[in-house]
Amino acid sequence: MLDDLRTKYREIITEAGGRDGALAETRVQKAINVCSLLFDEEEPDESKVTEAMTEADSVLTWLREQAIVKTEGGHKYPIQAYAYAPNKFASGSWQLRMWEDPEKGITKGQLSKAAAALSPGGMNGQRAKVSKDALPAVKRTLRAAYRKLGVETKDMPKWIVESETREHLSSYVPLTEAMIDKGRATVVVIKAGFNTSGDRYYPAEMLQRDCGIFEGAKMYADHPTAEEDKARPERSIRDWVATLSGVTCDENGTVTGVAEVIESWMLQKLASLRDKAMLSEMGVSIDAVGSASKGQIDGKETLIIERLVAARSVDFVTEPGAGGIVTFYEADKKKDIDLVDLSALRERRPDLIKAVEAEVRAELKQEVKQTMDYEAEIKDRDGQIETLTKERDGLKTQMEEAARIALIAETKAIVEKAVGEAELPDASKTRLIAQFADATSADGVKEAIKAEISYVAEIKESGKVVGLGPTLPATEADAAALRASLKRSNPTWTDEQLEVAVQG
Repeated sequence: MLDDLRTKYREIITEAGGRDGALAETRVQKAINVCSLLFDEEEPDESKVTEAMTEADSVLTWLREQAIVKTEGGHKYPIQAYAYAPNKFASGSWQLRMWEDPEKGITKGQLSKAAAALSPGGMNGQRAKVSKDALPAVKRTLRAAYRKLGVETKDMPKWIVESETREHLSSYVPLTEAMIDKGRATVVVIKAGFNTSGDRYYPAEMLQRDCGIFEGAKMYADHPTAEEDKARPERSIRDWVATLSGVTCDENGTVTGVAEVIESWMLQKLASLRDKAMLSEMGVSIDAVGSASKGQIDGKETLIIERLVAARSVDFVTEPGAGGIVTFYEADKKKDIDLVDLSALRERRPDLIKAVEAEVRAELKQEVKQTMDYEAEIKDRDGQIETLTKERDGLKTQMEEAARIALIAETKAIVEKAVGEAELPDASKTRLIAQFADATSADGVKEAIKAEISYVAEIKESGKVVGLGPTLPATEADAAALRASLKRSNPTWTDEQLEVAVQG
C-alpha cells in the first residue's frame, strides 16, 4: 500500500505543478507533508497510510477539477489565450499571450507584442523560445487570430507572415448524416481535418470563421463536365436544384446547412435514398477557392487552408473519384480569375500585363520622385538646423560673456565696498582691489582684508610704516626682515612686488 501512496504522491506533485499556484494551496501542502512523513518512517502505521491514501485521492480529485491556468499581471489565463503551449498540463511552458486581459480577449495590440517576440530582436529584447518544428503552427495561430479581428495578411507583422497560394478546394461528404424532411435537406457541407487524399487540411477555427461564404450558395445536380464548363461556365438553370441556407459551424469544425430543394425530382430522389438507407451513395461536394500555406500536420506535409475566399457552389454528386476528389472537371486556371497564375495571365491577357507593368512603373517613378523630394527637404532642413545651431551657440557665448562681465562688475562693487570700509592704507586697498580685478565672485575678500590688516599691524609693531609714504627701511637688515614678513603674508607675490612693497 505504501507503493500505491508513493504513486499518488507523484501524481499530486505532477497535477499541482501544472496548475499555477496549486502547490501553495493548504490542502495540497498538507497531503504532501503527510506523505513525506510516512515515507520517512521505517514501518509506518497501516491505518495512517490508509488515511493518507484517502486524503491523496480527495486532493487529486480536487486538483483535476481545477482549470489549468497561467497567472500574469494578476490575471489568470487559460491555454486558449496563448499561441504556443507545448505542454497543456504545464502552464509555465505557455508563451505568446494573445489576450490583453480576460475581459478584452484577443486584441491587435497584444498580437503585435506576440509577433514582436518572434522577431530577431524579440519584444523588449526578449525572444520567444519556440521550437523550429512548432514555429509554423504558432505563426498560423497568430495569423488566424489577426483574421478573426478582420486584419488582412498584408497588414500583419512580417515576422508571422508566410507565403500563401490560391487553391481550388473540393471536398466530398456523403449524405449519411443528412436529414430529409418537407422539401428540405439538412446536410454536412464540409468537416475540419484532412480531405480524403490528405493534400488539403481544413482547420476548425478557419471553418468557424469563414463558413459564411457558403450561405446562399446554389446547389447543382453534379459538377459540370469539361465540355459543359467550357460551353456554359455560369452553369445551367436546369441543373440548379437547391439553395443552401442557415449555414453554421460547430465547435468541432463541422459545417452544416439547409438545402432548400426547388426540384421535386431531386426531393423524391433524396427521400427514396433515405427510405432505402442508401444516402451514403450520394454526397455533397464544395466548389470553392481558398488561400493556403504549406505546413505539417501530424507529421504529414500538406496544404493548410488558412482562409476561404469564395464559394462557387455546393453540389450533389454521386461518388468521390480516385484519391477522394469528386469526379468533375477541375477549373481551368487559365480563365479562372480567382486561380489564374502569372504565366496564364501573360498568355491570355498580355494587354492586362502591359497595363499593370505600366502602372507599377508609374507608381515606382512617383515613389522615387517622392523619395528624392524627401531627401532634398531633409538636406535643406539639415542646413537650416546647422545654421540655427551656430546661431544658438553664438548667442549662448554672448550670453555667457555678458553674464561673466555682469558678475565681474557686481564682484568689483562688493570688493570696493568691503575694502573701502576697511581701516587700511590706500596702497593696501589698491592692492586688494587689483587682486580681485577679474574675479566673478567676492569669495575670499574678507580673508584677504584680514590678512592685509594683519600685515599692516605687523609692520606697525616693528615701528616701520609701509605704504604711507616714501620712508625707507633704516638698514639693509630691516629691509630683509620686512621682505621676509611680506613674503609670509603674501606667498604669491613676486620678488618685484616684494621690492616695491619694501620701498613703500
